[in-house]
Amino acid sequence: MHKRNTLLLLILLLLVLSSCEKEKTDNYTIEGQVRDDITNLPVEGVHISVDAIKPSSGMGIITDGKRKTVGEVTTDRNGYYRANLKVFQEAQRLEISINDNNRKEGYTDGYLDVSLSALNKAGSTTLSHTLSPTALLQIKFVNTSPQSDADKFMLNWCNCGQGLTKGILNKESCGTVKESEGGQWIGKDVCGIYTIEAVAGRRTDFSWYVTKHNETKLILGSVFVERGVLNEFLIQY
Repeated sequence: MHKRNTLLLLILLLLVLSSCEKEKTDNYTIEGQVRDDITNLPVEGVHISVDAIKPSSGMGIITDGKRKTVGEVTTDRNGYYRANLKVFQEAQRLEISINDNNRKEGYTDGYLDVSLSALNKAGSTTLSHTLSPTALLQIKFVNTSPQSDADKFMLNWCNCGQGLTKGILNKESCGTVKESEGGQWIGKDVCGIYTIEAVAGRRTDFSWYVTKHNETKLILGSVFVERGVLNEFLIQY
């Protein structure tokens, strides 16, 4: 009985010691500045999150990968940030999310993928970035030449390019027809408005499909999005 209790205590002690063993880490420092890519002015209050990544081996078949957040920081009034990171030694790269989930209103998000071998372990590594400003775009569409209750309209807008916005913020109907599943507007009395957060200072492209008399047409559209104003585009079909 005494030997059994001693064995149990030894096992318990080993478990406690193993749980207290600290993860081996390496120290890195990254710093830089976030600027507006149109004005080149610094952007204050941008949240930056850093994840250390160990990719899975075996092309994802072996799930021995690991991801861990190793630092979070916010840019100061001059757009500068500095983050001291403790990165687990198995990590191979860093994923740096800049303005993740568009926390800083009026700007896209950003992303950097950095190999740890490219970082300076003896000092700091400078990693600066620019963010694109955003503005509101309202696209209004009206069926001005109704043919039948089978008339169809569908708008396609791509939230793509360097940095993502919040995308389509709102959809509203100004007619009797409501949007159906699949994003189609079917009927004669179609009048709708999409409110979109788009990248400002450049053109944004979109397209729409119109079906009348069983014939479907694809039309391409484009508009320059100005900063600081409500941009509008009208589609009459």
